[in-house]
Amino acid sequence: METRHIKFNYDQALDAKKQLLSSEINLLHIIKALKAYRILRKLEFIKKNKLKTNLTSLKSKIKLIESGFPKLKPIPRTPIRIKGIKRHDKKTLQQELEEIRDKLESLR
Repeated sequence: METRHIKFNYDQALDAKKQLLSSEINLLHIIKALKAYRILRKLEFIKKNKLKTNLTSLKSKIKLIESGFPKLKPIPRTPIRIKGIKRHDKKTLQQELEEIRDKLESLR
């Protein structure tokens, strides 16, 4: 394998070292953020599981309470009729368009 050398002046070498160190700092910040994210995800998972168990126990308690209520017979629904209000026939969109066109023609 062949060895190659690159010549840097002092300013270029100093800039390269600064960039390398700033890259290391950024990587450390990323690692810190990832660790915090993992911890938050674990906490979220724990809280979701706790919420799920609480909801299932609440649901079973509600069913137990409902079982103690008397059973009601369903009441048949009768349609409510209001006097004085006329129901319009349902018109199709095409019929409404024709009526509007006719009105426009009569205005001309």
